Amino acid sequence: MITSSSVVLPDRRPVVTASSLTVAFCVGLLSLAGMAALFGGMQILIMGLAVALAVLVWARPKEAASTAVLFLMACNVLFPTVSRFDWTWRYYQPWEMAYWAAGLLIITLAAVARIGISDLWRIPVSVKAFLAVALIATLVGFARGNAVSFVARQLYGSLLLVAYFAIAFRIGDEDLFLRRLRTFGLVCAAGFFVYYAATFGELGFHKEITALATLEGAAGILCFVKGLTERGHGWMVSALVLTAVPVLLFERRMFVTFAVAAALALAIKTSSRKARYLWLAVALLGMLSAILVSWAGFVLETVQSIPGMRGALPFGGGDVYSLVGRNIELGLAVQTLQRSPILGEGFGAQIAFEVPGAEEYVQQIYVDNGWAYVAVKMGCLGILVFGWFLATTLRGVSRKSLALSACFLSMILVTMFSEPVFFNFNTSCLLGAMAGLLCARKGINASPPP
Repeated sequence: MITSSSVVLPDRRPVVTASSLTVAFCVGLLSLAGMAALFGGMQILIMGLAVALAVLVWARPKEAASTAVLFLMACNVLFPTVSRFDWTWRYYQPWEMAYWAAGLLIITLAAVARIGISDLWRIPVSVKAFLAVALIATLVGFARGNAVSFVARQLYGSLLLVAYFAIAFRIGDEDLFLRRLRTFGLVCAAGFFVYYAATFGELGFHKEITALATLEGAAGILCFVKGLTERGHGWMVSALVLTAVPVLLFERRMFVTFAVAAALALAIKTSSRKARYLWLAVALLGMLSAILVSWAGFVLETVQSIPGMRGALPFGGGDVYSLVGRNIELGLAVQTLQRSPILGEGFGAQIAFEVPGAEEYVQQIYVDNGWAYVAVKMGCLGILVFGWFLATTLRGVSRKSLALSACFLSMILVTMFSEPVFFNFNTSCLLGAMAGLLCARKGINASPPP
């Protein structure tokens, strides 16, 4: 006989899974973004998003490695058209950078407080050495009277690089990192497509000065190589959608970065020596087109020779003047090292040059060429410790982390020649997290706690 006390009724309460919460979060974000775009208050939405992500990091610390990248993707999409960086500079509104920096600070402080500084400090000595030189470069910048706001901004980028290396190194989850970049990258890509369609009648195909192309392009590379490894069609389709963002913005360096990353992934993946040499040769050709002005000019001329292509290219998409300028920056970096060989001229230092053929005299605090950036801002000592940092990270390159390995290598070999991705606070979180995950997977020893 079965008594009433022994009857166990089935639990009919709805099961809340991580995927359902992710979908609900994305739907809510898109709904609020639409309302903010129509009625204003996008700044409040962005700061609210930062607080929500900080709460997520506090509740689930393993999410911390990807949250800053997700926030930056959203920032580059959710702000209205009037605050975007358009190629013509007519929409230039520098105030948005303050919201990006403040939101990143909220998320990062939540992660640091939740994990603990003592635990995060257990990182390789090379990373600590880089941080020490970055702090010295800050003091040099102040001592030389460089603009305080730019000194602080450039220090911030280096701090975020180290912070997200430490977060990913100590508690990061590679599979979770890739899944989050895929999911939220697709959501942000969808938002970008809506924006692009809304402005296409006015702007047509156009370039913009934005970090979105780099962030979405990197996510596309990670998805493509992940799909290549697992032969997953879903990852490949995601890569196609994500890569459409830099394509629409005609971000040439991301085209080359993607091609080089694919070739490197195939070179690492294959067991055939001949095939490896072949793919490495393809990667080398891609690097040359991104570095050498003559080679880049040949490629562009070939593209423009296609019927109808010249008229379809956006303003600034058919010249190599930007690449010329970045090569000139390397020469200026050498001159800086001759004047100040040990520490350079510190964060916030300016460079000035005239671009041949463009009849333009450029004076800027920002250095586009990432390698010139290190030399100008941190000197030979900075080059030494940054090289040590890269050498430590490259020890983690392997077939087991093929997506991270190929993407990270392509960023070093291609993107760094046109953008200081390791130091710009719009992208340093991504590079720091990838470096930390690579070192963690390889089991690279951390320095012992104090």
